[in-house]
Amino acid sequence: MSDLTVRFWGTRGSIPTPGRKTKKYGGNTTCIEVRHEDTLLVFDAGSGIRELGMSWLNEFSGKPVDAAIVFTHLHWDHIQGFPFFSCGYMPQNSFTIWGEKRESAGVEQLLSGQMTGDYFPIELSAMQAKLKFKTVDGPFEVGKMKIRPFRLPHPGGSLGYRVEADGAVFVLATDSELDQIALNREELLSDHLAPRQYPDDLIEFMSGVNLIAIDTQYTDSVYPQRVGWGHNSIATVVDLCDQVKPDILAMCHHDPQSTDQMVSKMSDDAARRLKRLDSDTLFFAAREGLTIKAHRPKRPPSLN
Repeated sequence: MSDLTVRFWGTRGSIPTPGRKTKKYGGNTTCIEVRHEDTLLVFDAGSGIRELGMSWLNEFSGKPVDAAIVFTHLHWDHIQGFPFFSCGYMPQNSFTIWGEKRESAGVEQLLSGQMTGDYFPIELSAMQAKLKFKTVDGPFEVGKMKIRPFRLPHPGGSLGYRVEADGAVFVLATDSELDQIALNREELLSDHLAPRQYPDDLIEFMSGVNLIAIDTQYTDSVYPQRVGWGHNSIATVVDLCDQVKPDILAMCHHDPQSTDQMVSKMSDDAARRLKRLDSDTLFFAAREGLTIKAHRPKRPPSLN
């Protein structure tokens, strides 16, 4: 059985945040690489895709690169790295680019828009790689990976993705505010720590998963001032984790205001809550450069 491997190239939300205070978890915006056998899949093209492209240049040493780039949505922090994706300018490479069609335009037109006129000096047409654009309108496959989209609550819309291959399952649910679709949403507005009642289709989408990477941008104290902004709190993610019981959960889309120390504190807080719930989920904060396999982690032997 081949491994389903996930690597984080960008874990930050909203805007890149380079500097000493974000060195541990990283300051690049969302970009996640998924591999299965020889198949390459990239979710989103935040500023992290620049370093991914440089890594591929070194790894493949001029050999053709054939990969899929799949967008969760087209907010700027998820596309801003695309013009700096060096592999896209090399004619031997091929990329199939997937995205949801919007009312205004498709993914090709919207990516092109940030590379025209006053925004950027080089147009999309300067990319010499073979670019094939496809619309996400239901399940699709990339190599042997079966990919199913799921609509997430976020201003302007966002898609989560469930990736399955050789019995391993990875779910990406960045840019989501799950309290907005909770069946007891009104109760949560007055009591943020109340147990959440999620729709059956969300629970089904998130269940039986080895690894979930999910937006956990806000602390519970900050979230009440950010309701409707499209991002989850710690309580939201812990509650979901307790209900769907993934093997591993990586919190991502870290707030640009959150230093490494703050992200660590959030992760430790969530882990303590899950321990009180007798959860077996391995919970941590995603950091740039981390590579992890989507399978049930081996637990250390008991010392009793």
